[in-house]
Amino acid sequence: MTRIIAGEKRGTQLFTLPGDHTRPTTDRVREALFGCIQFEIAGAEVLDLFAGSGALGLEALSRGAGHAVFCDRYDESVKIIQKNIRKLGYDKRSQVVKNDYIHAIKVFKNTKKFDIVFIDPPYKANYYATAFGLLAEEQVLKPGAILVAESDAAVGIVDERYCIYKNKKYGKTHLTFFRWDKK
Repeated sequence: MTRIIAGEKRGTQLFTLPGDHTRPTTDRVREALFGCIQFEIAGAEVLDLFAGSGALGLEALSRGAGHAVFCDRYDESVKIIQKNIRKLGYDKRSQVVKNDYIHAIKVFKNTKKFDIVFIDPPYKANYYATAFGLLAEEQVLKPGAILVAESDAAVGIVDERYCIYKNKKYGKTHLTFFRWDKK
């Protein structure tokens, strides 16, 4: 079972989807990911694309993020995310968008900008370039925003408007950290 690793809700168990519909980020990988961005979280606006159970966005909230948006297109995932949000008491600091990632990003054009974006799609789907492109085109990133791509292989530069500042491997999981270069 997945749990919150640190922060105000440390140790709280999260609900996850049964079966292989989602691939939750392991505690070890989440701990490493948040260790790399720990000084960027306080008060941040977070977007958790392909949210699954919402573990990444919820971990960010537990560690002091101001608000998190969870996006997933599957009814089962949305129900689990909402259940986890209620369990943790983050109703006022969360928003759930039931839509595919393309339409979810477009929802926020001219209305919201994010400091941190987690991009953890099905590995073989190769949605990275489209997601990065849309995030830039729809102007939903704050200057210097961090984007973290989780994959089974290192994600290279998918858009020249971003720079890679860190690439880590944990077992079979790769984390690639990007910075939105637009100032």
